[in-house]
Amino acid sequence: MAMLLGWGAQQLQAVIGTLDPEQAVKIQQAYPLAFFDEHLRHRRGHLLGVPSPAFPAVTFLP
Repeated sequence: MAMLLGWGAQQLQAVIGTLDPEQAVKIQQAYPLAFFDEHLRHRRGHLLGVPSPAFPAVTFLP
């Protein structure tokens, strides 16, 4: 992709990041599930309340 855009590897990393693909999939599964559990099933979990040590790459925005 970097070659198609004419970018160096560092430029591409700055835009896309370096998150492990397997970890990204786990995050993409866990957070929507936690959201729907909380809002549709009324089951409050810990994942949406505070940063999780299981997912250190996830940050919360104010």
